[in-house]
Amino acid sequence: TNTFAFNAGLIYRIGEDRPFVVREKADKKDFQGPLRYNLAFRSGINESDEIGSGQYPFYIFSAYVDKRFNRKSALQLGVDMFFSNFLKELIRFQAISFPELEVSEDDDYKRVGLFLGHELFVNKISVITQLGYYIYYPFDFEGRVYNRIGIKRYFGSRWYGAITLKSHAAAAEAIEFGVGIRL
Repeated sequence: TNTFAFNAGLIYRIGEDRPFVVREKADKKDFQGPLRYNLAFRSGINESDEIGSGQYPFYIFSAYVDKRFNRKSALQLGVDMFFSNFLKELIRFQAISFPELEVSEDDDYKRVGLFLGHELFVNKISVITQLGYYIYYPFDFEGRVYNRIGIKRYFGSRWYGAITLKSHAAAAEAIEFGVGIRL
């Protein structure tokens, strides 16, 4: 299963005298920035839960705005558009094989979600966490709430690459490989 966890600890060294170092706080105004707009494209391969259904490519287009609050944190708000081709096959399979499910072959396989996220900056690498909700969800697959966790690497001040895991609670849907630009 996928688990989000938090861990904290203390370290104490017995018998070692070290002077206490007071570090000056960084000027917070230097790190607060304006709203930044982001465009991202993610892709990969996944398959449905039906055994032998085959693997299909998926494509995700994202647009979001972020606000950096300090040197290490930014909040995100955005929209995802999902084109999951494995759902086309799953819809067709269920429409033909399970008429009692009342699935039509004409059901749309696309989904649209809104998400709220956080980005933790560590030099050129950052850790992203997002929680999303499908606002357009014509075919029921794994529930309306999704989450994404991953690593993003900046190349310069605007371009980035990312590897993320998208899941629905404890059920992973796909590992996503993406590129994006921060405008």
